[in-house]
Amino acid sequence: MHRTNEMAAIRSLLALDLNLLKVLDALWKCRGITAAGRMIGLSQPAVSHALQRLRLAFADDLFVRGPGVLVPTPRGTELCLAAVAALEGLEQAILPSAPFRPEASDRRFRIGMNDHVSATLLPLLLRALGSVAPAISLEVIHLPRGQNQDGPVLPRLLDEGQVELALGQIDTLPPRCQRQALRQDPHVCVLAERGWDATGCFDMAAFLARRHVRVSSFPGRLSWMDQALEAQGLRRRIAVTVPHFQAALHVVAATDLVTTLPLGAVAPFAEALRLRILPSPLPERLHRLDMAWLKAMDGDAGLAWLRGIVLAAAGPTMGA
Repeated sequence: MHRTNEMAAIRSLLALDLNLLKVLDALWKCRGITAAGRMIGLSQPAVSHALQRLRLAFADDLFVRGPGVLVPTPRGTELCLAAVAALEGLEQAILPSAPFRPEASDRRFRIGMNDHVSATLLPLLLRALGSVAPAISLEVIHLPRGQNQDGPVLPRLLDEGQVELALGQIDTLPPRCQRQALRQDPHVCVLAERGWDATGCFDMAAFLARRHVRVSSFPGRLSWMDQALEAQGLRRRIAVTVPHFQAALHVVAATDLVTTLPLGAVAPFAEALRLRILPSPLPERLHRLDMAWLKAMDGDAGLAWLRGIVLAAAGPTMGA
């Protein structure tokens, strides 16, 4: 850790060299001393010196060493988001805005997705990009749900710049993040085609007579399906628990098991895997697909354009 108590934290904006805001902005976007220097035309020692001045001024490390990158501290994140917003506001006021031209851009966007979105929405998204922005590329990382020792995972991924956009079933977010609902899917039951007589009725009795593939990222937690069954004094027989929708589909295709999944996760693969889709006898609960990003990035024309592409791709035709 760096010593940040050698002088009192800054108490007035007038005492701060505002050129240091450009260093904060560059470190936030590049996550490295050398890369940040290249971005703003400073040497590596000059950026290191500027970072030390910032640490002393704010009595905080601001950035610490992570695996190959600089990772902002909570205070660093707060200051960087403010610096980015301030500089973007100044730039928009001072400079004529250059329109984002997707057909000429070679930007790489970083998107967080779960396996469901990667298998269903991502191909549609790439098809749309290929027709209007062939030089744009995507970097996709797995989007985990829940929390770790540092708190909710998704806001941290957005704060650290590991993802610019997140797609999935997204839970409550802090005020610095924005969330937009894309679509909702009903849950359906899925079996191998060969294992179901089309003349039969798939009611609760048929549902409970079969063994199930449970999909859960939290195996120790009772799912909403099992809670609904328990409320009726019922219980399903779990043969296997897997973490991903795609794994469940392939298991069902090769066995006599049944699984319950959102329709959008099943429909694109039903014909190829020879699956039978049946209405679920469980109480209806829609599966959400959401999109999230940092409010500080609202002024990013490229990201706003990409959000529009995602919104169109995630429309009613997805999974049809």
